[in-house]
Amino acid sequence: MRTAAPLLPVLALALALAGCGQRPGPPASHASPTSSNDPRFQPLAAYDMPDDDGRTVGRARWTLAKECMVRLGFQDLKNLDIDPLPAWPRRPAGTGVVQLSLYASDDLRYGIQDPEQAARHGYQAARADYERRYRGKNWTLSEYLALTGQFVGEDPTSVHGHRIPKRGCLGEADRAIYGTHPQDRKDPVLDLETKSIQQGRLAPAWQQADKQWSACMRKAGYHYASPRDAELGEDRRHQELEARLNGASRDPDEPSDLEKRTATADARCKQQTGYVRTVHAIDVRIQNQLIARHRAKLEAQRRWNDDAARKADEILEDRS
Repeated sequence: MRTAAPLLPVLALALALAGCGQRPGPPASHASPTSSNDPRFQPLAAYDMPDDDGRTVGRARWTLAKECMVRLGFQDLKNLDIDPLPAWPRRPAGTGVVQLSLYASDDLRYGIQDPEQAARHGYQAARADYERRYRGKNWTLSEYLALTGQFVGEDPTSVHGHRIPKRGCLGEADRAIYGTHPQDRKDPVLDLETKSIQQGRLAPAWQQADKQWSACMRKAGYHYASPRDAELGEDRRHQELEARLNGASRDPDEPSDLEKRTATADARCKQQTGYVRTVHAIDVRIQNQLIARHRAKLEAQRRWNDDAARKADEILEDRS
């Protein structure tokens, strides 16, 4: 089951998209739902990498990446602590590039649901969860490039006289574990999870749930047609931009008070209207239908994940 993870680290230079990053791989441990009535229960998760295997792959990835970094001349990283696992590297500030990351979590598949969580984190609970599970570290530009191979503009492609491998040391590690790079291979679990949501939103019962939620939000003073609209919050972003232009200042990594209030109302309306119960039932039904139609490629994905976990075990065993 996927817990919070950055889906798409994006590098943007000026107004142009410079490149897309790599997913950080399997998440940290998370309690698995035991009932199909639990909104975290997802039939497709049975074909995803289990949490224990995800931790093993993560340790193997960073173990190999450390060895690669030392080989490239970063001797001080020989003793890099990888317990807990480091967060996916971020390009250092002040290098002329803006890096944005989108975060997602299975726990938030239907949006924010807990008013207390919403009051603390607004719509950024997935990011907060990820930062709690993975240890942040500030990397130099040379370290970042060597780890990720995400070059922009005139970035050097060599360090200490050594050429940086394709997709950096983390990419090299993934190729050793998976046999190829995961980003080069379509993940049928993620693909079908996306299709299930897309199809579900077209169902009359889902659209009726949106309408009931929207009516509840109107009573609270918010005008959104669906929880997706509230989370995107184009009107809210406009108000926040105006506030900044008028001299208001706040930490850009922290949700605004307006975002927190909106998210709290959102979560309360989901509870009051039974929104999550309704859409989850639709989602589960569609996922089961998709599984029946795509079982062969899902089984192939499960075998691919199993092979990667066994390889990761062997890598760690060789170094124990």
